[in-house]
Amino acid sequence: MRAASADLDSVDRQLLALLKRDARQPVLALARGVGLSRSAVQDRLARLRASGVIRRFTIDTTGPAEAGGTRAYLFVRIDGRPCARVIPGLAGLPEVESCDHVAGPMDVVLTVRTKDMPAVSALRDRILAMPGIATVAVAAVMKSHLAASQGGTGELALAAG
Repeated sequence: MRAASADLDSVDRQLLALLKRDARQPVLALARGVGLSRSAVQDRLARLRASGVIRRFTIDTTGPAEAGGTRAYLFVRIDGRPCARVIPGLAGLPEVESCDHVAGPMDVVLTVRTKDMPAVSALRDRILAMPGIATVAVAAVMKSHLAASQGGTGELALAAG
């Protein structure tokens, strides 16, 4: 069950923004941040979880903690069966950081992180062996230039040299 973004009011959006910055904030801090009582915020969080707007609370380790790993995009075409039957298997792979159903020549774009390129290749082979997968194309990330993981600003990360 998924709530449409139109069902979110400004307080819901404020709560989500606060949680995106720090999902470990106590409910009382969230309540102060949006100007509501603790119980009102707890009710809203329960509703957001129940409706599928909030699926999980997690950590982001795409920064220095993951240095040395290899990030890649896998472009997956499904063989004609309903995407809804195949996508959960892709999204559940431990290497998958994001799984997006897209329009265009491919059906799904996966962002994955592995220890190295041979591991990306092995992951590609595992995905190709899954029922419903027609093709998988790989684009390895050589260098990231967007600092979205550093505070979510989307500002360009400028490196010296």
